[in-house]
Formats: sequence, structure tokens, C-alpha cells
Amino acid sequence: MDDVTERPIAERVRTVLARGAAGTVGSGLLTRPLRSARVRDDGVIVLVVDVGGMSREVGESAGIASVGGSAAVEIVDTVCTGRCRRPTAGPSFAVDGRPSARDRRGGEPAAGARATPCDDECAVARGVVTISGIVTASSAPRRRRLVAADGGPGPNGEAGSLRLSELQPLGVTYLCADGAYVIPRGDLAAATVDPIGIDEQAWLRRLGADSGLAARLALRAGRQIAGTRPWIVGIDRFGLDLSVGSPAGPREVVRMPFTQVCDHSADVQSELDRLGW
Repeated sequence: MDDVTERPIAERVRTVLARGAAGTVGSGLLTRPLRSARVRDDGVIVLVVDVGGMSREVGESAGIASVGGSAAVEIVDTVCTGRCRRPTAGPSFAVDGRPSARDRRGGEPAAGARATPCDDECAVARGVVTISGIVTASSAPRRRRLVAADGGPGPNGEAGSLRLSELQPLGVTYLCADGAYVIPRGDLAAATVDPIGIDEQAWLRRLGADSGLAARLALRAGRQIAGTRPWIVGIDRFGLDLSVGSPAGPREVVRMPFTQVCDHSADVQSELDRLGW
């Protein structure tokens, strides 16, 4: 199958940020949880930093996202593929990457089925976004209730302090299995958000509901599936990513490109029909 489309890395990074992906932000020797990092059209990156447990004076003196200081951001491009079979579409980890409080308590979700945290059989990390730059504006810490990605409370159901900062990026990179990519900040600002990738987790849960789809795709790609557990680990407007391999052995990610660039769900449905959904 010919790959007639190519995924722009800048678009991938901007889409990851637009989903509200969290990570860490560091300044000097200190690192704090990053709740979100979004790109404005002028190229400035707006950070929401968790400074809970620190006084305003300590935060400023330590240079945590303070004006004029340098900051380094790291965000893991992680997605819940739906294999955890949770009743909700959100991931089972909190927005800062920790298990949600409900999972650690062993609580029950609304549907009455026990929540199962994502593990290596469900949550898949495709790459790491790193951003370095200078903080050009920063708000005072604001008390906010920390909310997990699945709608539950924060780690202990507590409120925390969040700081809104603006970062002028000096360097943006994306590290993945294909290599390390340097994204010029102008390219990142000009990139669009993938209309399919922004809802990737919802799409993966829908595709995962068809237990035979991944096997049919693997056969279509010319892969042997005897003794393997193929599963779909990614989707964007350019195609699908399929993981193939034995349960205990190494896995290979196979790209299944679409024949057209998909701008909305009807386009994706047409491509999936062609691929045998």
C-alpha cells in the first residue's frame, strides 16, 4: 500500500498539546507538575503549572515559571487505547500521569464496574515532547481543585495552587521511535490541530470494540497473526497505527495510511470501510 500522505511533526506536537496533555516543567533543580501546555497562534505557549504546597514567596524565589526565568517542559505523548475496557472514554491516569485517586482507592465507577488502571497493555507512549524557553508572563498562584482526566478528583481529592505562565519557546523537539525531530517555533505556531487526532482516544475505543478489526488489518498489511495479539494504538487524519507481535515478545508498529487526508468523521468512516471495519 502506498503512503500518499505524510504526518507533519509540528501538527502532531500541536495536537498533543491541544488535547491538554500534562507533564512536568522544570527550572533549575526544581520540577513541578504541568497541568497543560497550549500553543497560541502567535507561537507563545501557555503553561498551567501546579505549584501546590509552595508559598507564593517560595515559588518566586525558586524561579518556578517566574518572569524572565528559563523553563523546560517535558510531555509524554500517551494515549489510552481502550484495552482497559473502562466504561468511560477518558484514560485511567490523572492529567499529570499519576493513577487517578479513584483507581488507587479501588473505587467503583458510575456504571458499577470496577475501574482498572491503564498499564503497558493499554496505555501507549508514542513519543516525548520537550520545550525550552523563557517565561515572559506569570500570574500569582490561584487555588483550584485538581481534576483527574476521567472527571474524578485529584490525587487526594484536594484543592491545589495553579499558576498560569506564558513561555516564549526557544527549542521544541519530538522524540519517538522514528528519531528526534526539531520543530521550528514558527512551524509549531502555523501548524493546525489534527481534527481526528484531537479525539484519538474516543476513536481508539470505538475501533477496539470490534475485536476482529486489528487482526483483519494485520492480515491486510501482510503480517502473520498466529500467536499474536494485534491492536490499534493510534489514529490521525492520515492513517492508523497497528501494533503486531506476540504477548511476550517484541512488538512492531505498522502504519496503515489512508488514501486521503481526513477532515471529518465521515472521511474516516469511509477509509475504515475500505480497510474492512
